[in-house]
Amino acid sequence: MTRFQVPDGLRGRLVTPKSAMARTREPVTEPVLWITDDLLDDQEAGRLWADLLARHRESGLWPLLLGNRGDHVTPWHVGDLAPVPSSWADELDVEGELSSTWDREREFSRQFEEEPPRFDTWPGLAAAGEQGLDPDRRAFDLATTPSGIRRLLTGTDHSPFLGLVPARDGAEAIIAVGWSSEAGEERATVVLRSWQERFGVRLCSLGPDTLNVSVAWPPRTLEHARRVAVEHYAFCPDLGQDNDFEEYAAEIVDAPAWSFWWD
Repeated sequence: MTRFQVPDGLRGRLVTPKSAMARTREPVTEPVLWITDDLLDDQEAGRLWADLLARHRESGLWPLLLGNRGDHVTPWHVGDLAPVPSSWADELDVEGELSSTWDREREFSRQFEEEPPRFDTWPGLAAAGEQGLDPDRRAFDLATTPSGIRRLLTGTDHSPFLGLVPARDGAEAIIAVGWSSEAGEERATVVLRSWQERFGVRLCSLGPDTLNVSVAWPPRTLEHARRVAVEHYAFCPDLGQDNDFEEYAAEIVDAPAWSFWWD
């Protein structure tokens, strides 16, 4: 078991998942998360998160800014978590997962005579972004910029908790902590693995129904952004509720962070 190396001066607790949440044959009986007892102000959260990210390779702990719904009640502290082995995500094919959702949502739009986004059929995975800035450096810079924390890295107006999860990377942290959301933890893990490789993303925060990443190699042209937007809509169909597809594609050109939510 990875030793939880906790930052000095922070009050927190180790969290073991509730046995009732177990998806495996035997419930998980070891802690999967350390989390602060209190919300942190933005600057402190960003500074600590960036420092812990820099120490991840040594510590084996992935830092997360953990959100709530504004009422200080979270699934994290009470153990409403359902971790499963990371190998469960190995069984999924990222393109198969995204294309099936895309086709299903397109058919749904046709049935209700809604104007579907461009690309009548699944266009395939988007090409990788142009590599440049180190992904950890991008995440570090955003986290230590005063304006970067709330909207860019957490996607909400609420201050975050700080968490630590034993995991090799952000993608594995999702499945290791047992993030239970509409996105599906295995599915979210396999999608994030692909985005880590192609776009240099780093998982920054999770909420009960939100996920936010920094992006080191975003699309630089509108045409490339359209292809990436297809993946975003397939991963998180709820984006279509509030966003025009073309406008959304334009917004993610050169965007330093991506934010997803499920209603």
